[in-house]
Amino acid sequence: MKHGFRVMDSDLHTMEPDTLWERYLDDPFRAFAPTFVRRSDNASNQPTIRIGHLEIGEMAKRPQTAVVGKDLERRAFARHPHYEVAHARGYDPASHLAAMDIEGIDVAIIYGTRGRQVLMHDDLEPQVAAALARAHNNWTRDFCASNPDRLKFAAQVAFHDVGLAVREAQRAVRELGAVAVIGNPNPVRGRHIHDPELEPLWAAIEELGVPVGFHPTGQSSLRDDIARRYLDHPNGRVIGAAGRNPMELMLAFASFAAGGVLERHPRLRCAFLEGTCGWLPWWLWRLDEAWEKFGPGSEVQISQLPSQYFFRQCYVATDADEKVLKQVVEAVGDDTIVVSTDYPHSDGLFPRAIEEFVALEGVSDKTKAKILWDNCARLYNLTGVGGRADATFSGRAPKNDSGASR
Repeated sequence: MKHGFRVMDSDLHTMEPDTLWERYLDDPFRAFAPTFVRRSDNASNQPTIRIGHLEIGEMAKRPQTAVVGKDLERRAFARHPHYEVAHARGYDPASHLAAMDIEGIDVAIIYGTRGRQVLMHDDLEPQVAAALARAHNNWTRDFCASNPDRLKFAAQVAFHDVGLAVREAQRAVRELGAVAVIGNPNPVRGRHIHDPELEPLWAAIEELGVPVGFHPTGQSSLRDDIARRYLDHPNGRVIGAAGRNPMELMLAFASFAAGGVLERHPRLRCAFLEGTCGWLPWWLWRLDEAWEKFGPGSEVQISQLPSQYFFRQCYVATDADEKVLKQVVEAVGDDTIVVSTDYPHSDGLFPRAIEEFVALEGVSDKTKAKILWDNCARLYNLTGVGGRADATFSGRAPKNDSGASR
């Protein structure tokens, strides 16, 4: 807890070991285990990823953007000694639980880091992409098993083949206990998320009764990624980082609402994560205005305004220090907003993310309580989950024998 508030983090990340896929891939796919390449000018946690002949990690491959990431990591590590401990431990479950205790987080929904990154290439063979996702979900299930009351996870699926994505979503939820399925807001292989080919996936997730959590990645290796247009331009990392996540999420919601997905799947819950929430009031107004002008003549018809689907089925995550939250709550209310810390990523606010959220001015304690716990518990169907359990953690950093954080 933090200052009397129960806290559920809607989007806390693992930093997976390099050896994950060597250990968890099914035998026929072991040859496709990703390898991680780190240069001296890279941040240690921002490697280039190689899968067969493909390379993933546009930011890590370019010296002018790699050095920005390295400087960001240096400043993050300087904020708190826990980073060094967690890094030396390979970001294992015990160090994650310790970080949650430092922040005051009772329960966290785990989203992968490299598990997302390894799938961010359009040219991955679909069977290989599905195997990478399957291995990651098995590993994450084992990671969360160290404290299943406090660690829940969202399942990775590969969007390269819809049938395989459906099968993995069903397996991850029914057999592994995943509480959500991760959605990729970008088009993969040219398919937007409201493309008719993806209908079986949304129908399956709706039937499973878990939400789809849309979450961008920072690799810029997909062909259709907003940050790609700035890769080789001055200060491109700054511009790309500022624009990508909110803009990709804005377009994802537009696809789901104006593209008819939420009309066809009224029981499907959606979350738009790690892209701030300040854009929401304006974007809902803009989409409604566009629908009133262009919707009547469009080929796919919906029965409500786009904004109405958001309030019926969707949630958005605020950054812990988002100063415009007061205005967002005034415009759209406080029933559909959750919060995330983004630990252990260097651009997060650890160890003061929840502290900063609690200190936000102009937001009532009642609203903060809803955002810190109630809304997130409702999103992930965890309303019966209790508070924080004690974690065992020595604080000592063992030798790194897995190569996870080198």
